[in-house]
Amino acid sequence: MERVVILGGGFAGLTLAIELDSLAESGRAEVTLVERMPTFQMGLAMEWVLAGRRIRNEGERPYSALRARHVRFVQDEVMAIDTSAQVVHTKAARLPYDHLVVALGAELAPELVPGLAEASYNLCDMTSVEKLKASLGRVERGTVAILVAAVPFKCPPAPYEYAFLIDDALRRRGVRDHVRVVVATPEPQPMPVAGKVVGDAIKAMLADRGIEFLPGHKVKAVDVDRHAAAFEDGSLLAYDVLAAMPPHRAPKVLRDAGLTDASGFVPAKLGTFETAVRNVYAVGDVAALKLPNGNPHPKAGVFAEAQALIVARAIAAQIGQGDRAEYTGRGVCYVDVGQEKAVTAEASLLDPAGPRIVLSPPSKAGLDDKARFERDRLRRWFAG
Repeated sequence: MERVVILGGGFAGLTLAIELDSLAESGRAEVTLVERMPTFQMGLAMEWVLAGRRIRNEGERPYSALRARHVRFVQDEVMAIDTSAQVVHTKAARLPYDHLVVALGAELAPELVPGLAEASYNLCDMTSVEKLKASLGRVERGTVAILVAAVPFKCPPAPYEYAFLIDDALRRRGVRDHVRVVVATPEPQPMPVAGKVVGDAIKAMLADRGIEFLPGHKVKAVDVDRHAAAFEDGSLLAYDVLAAMPPHRAPKVLRDAGLTDASGFVPAKLGTFETAVRNVYAVGDVAALKLPNGNPHPKAGVFAEAQALIVARAIAAQIGQGDRAEYTGRGVCYVDVGQEKAVTAEASLLDPAGPRIVLSPPSKAGLDDKARFERDRLRRWFAG
């Protein structure tokens, strides 16, 4: 019997578990999903907590309710990967594999920027976002800064979504006219992979809300005492409240296993998602993928899901069940622009002429579709 080990229970890991469940049921493979957390929750939950649309635990699902009933779920932390012996070591178990799928997501590393961890609210952490919300409830004047500390990061629209939602929060309190809202990023434009038209559209929406946009600003340090971010070009940004998208990288266990490259992530082949190591795949935020035009593939849940589907079909076909599938690089995501509206972004990343992203106008229907996106996947992955 073939042994398939999936590391990580995010969009990719859950998709793999569901897709490979029938293979496990048939007895052709033993499929194991390893995840250190007991529950799953989408990243959009943090934004919606900030916006006051939900409370902390809404949208959370226990892995014990996984619909893939024939997949073995192991709640444990991965401690080491021995690719020569084809073994994963967790804190409590030794897991030999014939096929290994790495879907551990990105590790957050605010310590890579001096002062950032101490000075900022982490936009990728629920507890920190709750504290940011409380802080915004006390602001009367000054500057609220959203800082992208490094690229790449998961969910390319996220910093801009937070900017719109922060603008909303300040307007509801009637203090927006006295508060400067700024987004500073090393990117040349918002969502650069999407192209100039999309970048210009997001910039126009920011300008329409009076949100300042500072492109090409790579932070080198944050002075906690002076409340100022220092950038590599010598400029400073003083702030009263600082929220940050911290640097991302592959988890330490993957770096220690020699699976990463200079990008800090695991290089994999676009389309098959095979790594340089035999029988090891990398999908989702942990993977370093290049688009046909040489630009980096964006990190987003909808693409992690699509990549996982390709790998699941490939593994099943190798074992003798079903056919392989082709990665199209297509996906739809929903950009929350505040005011209870969202923009639908239809992406086709593999177009011969380069990535093509089509934006719809902001609408209430777009926000409803974002809620449906979450609801449909939770129903697909979890029972109850």
